[in-house]
Amino acid sequence: MSAITKVVFTEIGQVATEKVDEPLPALKANEVRIAPAYLGVCGSDLHVLGGGHPFAKPPIVTGHEISAVVTEVGAEVTNTAVGDHVVVDPIMACMNCRACRNKRYNLCEPPQVAGFRAPGFGRSSHVVPARNIHVAPKSLPLEVLAFAEPAACAHHCVNRLPVDAREIVLVIGAGTIGLSVVQALRIMGAGHITVIEPDARKRQLALKLGAHRAMAPGELAADERFTGVIDIVAAQATITEACTKVVAGGTVICMGVPNGPREIPLPSMQRFERDLLSTGMYVPDDFDAVIGWLADGRFDTSDLITDVVSVEEAPVAYAKAKEPTSIKVLIKFPS
Repeated sequence: MSAITKVVFTEIGQVATEKVDEPLPALKANEVRIAPAYLGVCGSDLHVLGGGHPFAKPPIVTGHEISAVVTEVGAEVTNTAVGDHVVVDPIMACMNCRACRNKRYNLCEPPQVAGFRAPGFGRSSHVVPARNIHVAPKSLPLEVLAFAEPAACAHHCVNRLPVDAREIVLVIGAGTIGLSVVQALRIMGAGHITVIEPDARKRQLALKLGAHRAMAPGELAADERFTGVIDIVAAQATITEACTKVVAGGTVICMGVPNGPREIPLPSMQRFERDLLSTGMYVPDDFDAVIGWLADGRFDTSDLITDVVSVEEAPVAYAKAKEPTSIKVLIKFPS
């Protein structure tokens, strides 16, 4: 038996830190046992906590964003070793479907993601497939490494945007993901970046992290157009603006998670060959790329991690994450 600490959504709106004695499961040959160091709080976690997620409901062990230390490896594991500092891809892909055979694990259906349909990472010991492990330099602080998952989302998003559409880019929304996308655009060679964000502090952060302009909603000139638009919000108003503000032949990326169907201005999209694409999570190469960004300092988390809370105070972390000034809250497990 081993003492395990868990972060549990016990019921809608309620978070608890639970400590239980459990037997540690034996490892399969291709599995790795990890001890999480930091757990990130994501907006999708808050949807689950509030009862608004379409299929993940309390009671549930939460968590899909982590940095961790490897504590044990299976007999056939070669890509990591005990003591490695790692980030873990939370997509528990089937490895058999058409998407998985093409290494597009983010498209595996139905999606098995930690903290949703798959067991959450919010526990002091966890077993994962070795293929989900991405090793980071030990010189990279584990607190910074915990930002790899949202950074990987941003890398994947910008990869979906054609290179010629990155010339003049509009980003709608500057929360955790929007600010990550701004950095990814800068690192990946985008031209001029404009951000729309209602919060003044986040507009200032967008400028610091690579945006050339940051404006409040409604401040763009009516006739201004962009070669690429990334909608982080996915509300009806923002997707309409995105489709309206993109040039003929340009590309709109829907990065936000809509809470229902959306209308698009199809006549002008069709007539002027404006493309509407989507982006969902990441693939393994995205993690490897952003670990490099975090390690060499190109991707800056210093203003993005707004709070670090001990696992014993996990309810406080989710309360803080709901505050308008919050960007990323981390939960720290004992080392």
